[in-house]
Amino acid sequence: MELNRTFPYQGATYSTTQTADTLPRHRWYLIKEGFSSKLVEAAIDGASLRSPDMVFDPFSGCGTVALTAAQHGLSAAGIEVNPFLAFVSQTKLATCNTQKLLASSEKVLAAVLKPRPAKSPLEGYSTFSQSGERSKWLFNSEVLRAFETGWHATATAGPRQRRFLRLALVKAAMDSCNATADGKCLRYRKNWKECAFDRFSVGESFERYASNIAEDIDEVRLSGSGIVYSGDARSLITSMRRRFRLCVTSPPYLNSFDYSDVYRPELFLANFVKNTAELRRIRLRTIRSHVQVRWEPPTKSDFGEIYTRTAKDLREVQANLWDSHIPLMVQAYFEDMSLILRNLYRLAAKDAQLWLVVSTSAYGGVEIPVDMILAEVAVRSGWYLKEIGIVRHMRHSGHHWMRLPDKERAEAKLREAVVVLTRIPV
Repeated sequence: MELNRTFPYQGATYSTTQTADTLPRHRWYLIKEGFSSKLVEAAIDGASLRSPDMVFDPFSGCGTVALTAAQHGLSAAGIEVNPFLAFVSQTKLATCNTQKLLASSEKVLAAVLKPRPAKSPLEGYSTFSQSGERSKWLFNSEVLRAFETGWHATATAGPRQRRFLRLALVKAAMDSCNATADGKCLRYRKNWKECAFDRFSVGESFERYASNIAEDIDEVRLSGSGIVYSGDARSLITSMRRRFRLCVTSPPYLNSFDYSDVYRPELFLANFVKNTAELRRIRLRTIRSHVQVRWEPPTKSDFGEIYTRTAKDLREVQANLWDSHIPLMVQAYFEDMSLILRNLYRLAAKDAQLWLVVSTSAYGGVEIPVDMILAEVAVRSGWYLKEIGIVRHMRHSGHHWMRLPDKERAEAKLREAVVVLTRIPV
């Protein structure tokens, strides 16, 4: 199985969202682990799509695929298990009267800046605020209270305007959070205490974001349409009825990072969860790509020759892994992805393409060629492999890097790749 090392869509321009922070609608809420709209545009061009062809993404994230397709006059559908991110995607595809939006935003801003705001229910809960002997907390109490008062004020806006105001408010609160998401977890800012975030920092951010949203709605009209469903892709794909001609998606990487935990503040702020039990229910609906919760054990292991060799190597170093459940996690991941690939094949039009953005991973000195294993699994599901194009290289985790021989460390890199599949022979 050959890797295309001269894949034309290489580098951060295609593999990250760092170039999207000024793009209309995309900039409303970005996640670090997303990929660029330029990659979606390349896939659309490669598949020669025309309206009313449908583009599909079962791991929608912040909605890059659905929004890009709608901007190109296509029909788009997506699925996202994280209800906050599903809300982000749905909002990017919506529209409203911007004069009413700006008028409502002034009322929300006034509420945020009130000198005596309402107490937040998150004060004293978990690590959300300062409490007792706690040395770190996510939000200063004034920030939480300003957000809560602003949130109540959004209820007075019309239903079409409300979702935009709430998205801007959550983003403003996260600007005043003492920790930031780095794609793997929440990390506290180096000078978070000195920042002394308060209602004024929330208000300044909210005013800017509400203005950006109104500006983008007026300047960029969507010529296509899109919808994003909130739920588990493993089951929801089977309920879809319309066939897609192109699927561009990036499932959770096999890196043992709990993405639902990274967005825990947003889930609580926007009232998608109210306690850890509700958060755990969301985590249990995600692809089994981490060991932070105890999943149902996998029952299948027939994922091709490359997987068989890799699983054998992992079992041999199991005693030295940072978590003994890692081999089981790897097996469960490919069991989940095997189901996804089979269901996508059934939903695909006869000439459909599937662009799968994935990364290799490594544990205990054993590298897991996720792209190659998924390619084998896909072919077993009926897909034809067109190519595996390398997009970029990334550094290993510290756990794996420290186990490598000194002479291998300088050159050791994980690769991010696009597995391009077709439903008809290449």
